[in-house]
Amino acid sequence: MFKRSHRNIPFFEYKKTLSLSLPVIIAQAGQIMVGLVDNMMIGHLGRNELAAASFTTTLFSLVVIFGMGFSFALTPIVGQRMAERNYTDIGKSLKNGLLANVLMGLGLSALVLLLSFLIPYMNQPHGIINSSRNFLLLLMLSVLPMQVFYGFKQFFEGIGNTKISMIVMLLANILNTIGNYLFMYGKFGCPELGLYGAAVGTIISRVFMAIIPFICLLRMKAFRRYLVGFTKARCSFDGVKRLYVLGIPLGGQMVMEASAFGLCTVMIGWINEVSLAAHQIAISLSTIGFMVYQGIGAATTIRVSHLIGEKNVAKVKTVKTVSIQIMFAYCLLIVILFIGGRNILPHMFTSDQDVISLASSMLILCGIFQLSDGAQIIIAGVLRGFADVKMPAVITFLAYFVIALPFSYYCAFTLEIGAVGMWYGFPVGLTIAYFLYYLRYKRLLRKSLA
Repeated sequence: MFKRSHRNIPFFEYKKTLSLSLPVIIAQAGQIMVGLVDNMMIGHLGRNELAAASFTTTLFSLVVIFGMGFSFALTPIVGQRMAERNYTDIGKSLKNGLLANVLMGLGLSALVLLLSFLIPYMNQPHGIINSSRNFLLLLMLSVLPMQVFYGFKQFFEGIGNTKISMIVMLLANILNTIGNYLFMYGKFGCPELGLYGAAVGTIISRVFMAIIPFICLLRMKAFRRYLVGFTKARCSFDGVKRLYVLGIPLGGQMVMEASAFGLCTVMIGWINEVSLAAHQIAISLSTIGFMVYQGIGAATTIRVSHLIGEKNVAKVKTVKTVSIQIMFAYCLLIVILFIGGRNILPHMFTSDQDVISLASSMLILCGIFQLSDGAQIIIAGVLRGFADVKMPAVITFLAYFVIALPFSYYCAFTLEIGAVGMWYGFPVGLTIAYFLYYLRYKRLLRKSLA
């Protein structure tokens, strides 16, 4: 899959990428751990509760992922301004970014409301419909504060500070777990809400995530040079428009990849509750790899956007190679974890032997597609650094919706392999996405160096 890497790359190149990526990875790890804990706690409420949570969080995550992808538009803009040391314009870009994210958050909240009315028509098991619908309506309240946080997160990353977001997310994750415990089980005088208590914990933590970055911006000395542009400049129509022009394809690209997994969840729900619960376990564990690759991809975007601002395009190739090598080292460990621990890991979620057996088979496929998943995330990060958004969105649609999803359906239902067959399309789609992203990267690099 990869050509021979550059030799004699200085160690400080690895140090730069690692110093940017590790806080993102730690923050993602904290978020993933909360998701795993949520699923473990919900799983012990019962099979139906776990299935309802699986279906609902799949639908909701598509909305959240689109919002997160949309917010990515701010990173290359801020990153290039940072390389130019245009601090006033960075503050103005943050203000435009927050307005754009608030407007998007309102729109996404309306979309969640619409999805809640469509749940009864999605051919899911009858026993989870009401629970899924109510759970989704509660989660809707967390969309707007989450979108505000994403705006700040991309600003912080654009200026090369990935630690603030890490700290905020880790504290929010602790708050989320405490909220779950209090409201799911009715502790310390709180109402016992069961499944819905998990949604209450999410709302509390995401409101916290929206408030703390504002306090950091206004109170911390490191951010004072951006306050002039942030407080005095007016939001500009052109600035917000540019964020939408970049952000909508980025959000679409991310949600298409995620929705391919989401649509697989919907189709697995056509089989039975056991398949849906097993899929939730395997897909939850798969995020252990994703969060690492996403962190390295975020660092790659930051570094490439700074190089573009410095007019140092020739160094982009070195940054890409360093990121791929770091990703590959992580990938080996994660493959060993999934394949070697496939018969052990599902026990953390459930004691249902049918669910455990099926999840174990899915984890083998999960290990197989790790390399392709990591590679395509890194190259996508390079393309974001170039602020290249439209062609990657087209590539994502082709790889996942034209090729991977039909292949998954064919394996699961036409060949009658069942729920495991739905997972066969994942390595196919991810590998095709990588090669097409790579061709796009090579073309952009040649064009920029010409």
